[in-house]
Amino acid sequence: MLQRVKDYRESTNMSSQMTTTTAMNTAGTIRMLFAGGSESAASQWESRLRDSGIATRLTWTETIGEARELLQADGADFLLCDSNTDSSLDTDVRDIRASRPDLPIVLLKHDVTERAAAAALSIGANDIVSDDDDEHLSLVVQREFANMCLSRRLRRARVALKEAEDRCAMLLASSRAAIAYVHEGMHIFANAAYLDLFGFASEDDTAGLPLVDLLDAASVTTLKETLKSLRNNREDASFDFSGKRVDGEAVTGNMTLGRAQYEGEACLQVTVRPDDVAANLEATVAAAPQSSLGDFLAEIDADANEAVKRYLFIAEINGFDELQAQLGLRLSSEYTDDFWPVVRERFSASQLIAPHRCILVLTTDPTNDQAGEQAEMLRELVEQHIIEVNEKSIRSTVSLSGQVIETSAEAALNQAYQQLLHGNHGGDCNQVALPGSEVEAEAQPVSSEAEAILDKINQAIDDQSFMLLYQPIISLRGDSDEHYEVFLRMVDDGDEITPGDFLQTAIDNDVAAKIDRWVILQSIKMLSVHRAKGHNTRLTINITSNSVRDPEFAQWLSVAIKAARLPSDAVIFQVTENDAATYLRQTRAFIEALQAMHCRSSLGRFGVRDDAFETLRHIPVDMVKVDGTFVEDLESEDQRNQLTATIGKLQQAGKLTIVPMVESATILSALWQAGANFIQGHYLQEPTTEMDYDFAGDE
Repeated sequence: MLQRVKDYRESTNMSSQMTTTTAMNTAGTIRMLFAGGSESAASQWESRLRDSGIATRLTWTETIGEARELLQADGADFLLCDSNTDSSLDTDVRDIRASRPDLPIVLLKHDVTERAAAAALSIGANDIVSDDDDEHLSLVVQREFANMCLSRRLRRARVALKEAEDRCAMLLASSRAAIAYVHEGMHIFANAAYLDLFGFASEDDTAGLPLVDLLDAASVTTLKETLKSLRNNREDASFDFSGKRVDGEAVTGNMTLGRAQYEGEACLQVTVRPDDVAANLEATVAAAPQSSLGDFLAEIDADANEAVKRYLFIAEINGFDELQAQLGLRLSSEYTDDFWPVVRERFSASQLIAPHRCILVLTTDPTNDQAGEQAEMLRELVEQHIIEVNEKSIRSTVSLSGQVIETSAEAALNQAYQQLLHGNHGGDCNQVALPGSEVEAEAQPVSSEAEAILDKINQAIDDQSFMLLYQPIISLRGDSDEHYEVFLRMVDDGDEITPGDFLQTAIDNDVAAKIDRWVILQSIKMLSVHRAKGHNTRLTINITSNSVRDPEFAQWLSVAIKAARLPSDAVIFQVTENDAATYLRQTRAFIEALQAMHCRSSLGRFGVRDDAFETLRHIPVDMVKVDGTFVEDLESEDQRNQLTATIGKLQQAGKLTIVPMVESATILSALWQAGANFIQGHYLQEPTTEMDYDFAGDE
């Protein structure tokens, strides 16, 4: 029998209680498999679920037997079966339930009786619903999908717990501290340091051994008093003890008792610090240099010489928090002990600050270019330096920011640090910020050419002389909805001016946000009129960095969409990859605000940066529009392979892909083979003032 499968792809976000799972290909979208009935019936059910706020990507098969094969090959999140005609329903459902225990299976039937419900549950279905009760089905889908998500989260939590327990056991076994666990006075675990301290050959020698057997009579009395105080106090308790090893040698030191759990059993953790270790630690601390950051800065100021120009740089390890979480405190300290000497060897003075994550470097008597060259040399040196920690190779990068020391070293340090923070928050890691570069850039006056452009922009806003154009975005995978991207033009004396001639100036002078709001209001007004004519149309609207950085913009946007009475999925907001990477934190907050409004988002001009996928990892968009450079030379096999690989990687990440600049049938064929979801370009239709593309004729 010919298998007919039609995918209806939809990427709207589900309501907040529908937790996104790793099984989904599109964030917030249920991969729904509909078995039985007709293709038109499947399409109607998808429409009903969408109207109730549930986003689906529906696949239809004629029989449940075909659905079983598809589940084995591709997988799905939900199985919906028409049970009115399929004679092999019982056997197929039982087989599917045996192979996919957590898959929600819901049956549809004309007349649902108590007997039919019992029969459905007996063969492994989760529920049976009347095929004319949309509300009941919507609630059942939400319930079963939420249960499936919880089940998968529980499995992942169990795996994570097991991994955490294994890491803890490994750290405990390799710890230099003498640690044991005691339950009802008896040893149930002792690490190597504890065994060595008391002279045991193996852990088996301590199994069931009372703790009091290791202490002398006076310390036993103190132990009992400490246990009483611990019973009434949640904090750890310590006391000095004296005891003996198995060979009779005396052991003295400090013993700390704390509440703990070992393999699910409530017990006491016993940490022993013998006197010789404590004495060595005190001696080490006493011998450590007491030089502080203040002393270092004061020393720099004391050596001030007006004839010598000096720069103070602060260098910070990028991603140090993640590195420290990965390695732990001890290993990360060992890492930085090997890391920073590379820096110290190259500069005349240096000082560690913010324990081990930052360092100050001082350069004397260079020009501005020389200071930048030295900092760049340091950045490259660190980038190429590889350090072995715990048999793992680690390569890190640093960001540097510096200032000329004019009034004081502390003032220069504060300015440099603020500049470093600004760059890191903007996503500019592994960079060198030249002294004074940001201040100098802000101090530059607006050029006469920029002033002329700004005058035209303000005049266009006042006179409503901007113009909107609409270009269709066509699905290659069966989505029949109408979709356009909005483009902006400025009209000046009858001439159309493209954004490339004025938008960057508007952004640099914080005027672009006003343009964005005008575009949004006009676009949703036109969209409301167009949808009122019976069109199921959605628009993609481009947003500049000025709006993304405005904390009040998302709230304004929510009010504007509600006032237009548009569905939340009717408008998609697109941010360029470069803006997202530059303002990573603000872009993520904006996208999350869109998700809270159940609006979708897109990342435009994707692939122009080397760290494109790293940026995407932090920005939870629904769609990605690749940069036009990907399709400039598709006759080249290497270029086609690169585009196919990029599209595949994006789809694995759960993103719908849009490819622009389709200028010929040859490019269209190549994009079909590459697996693109949507295409856009002059070959289909140039941007026009009307939303008049014939989507029905394109199917």
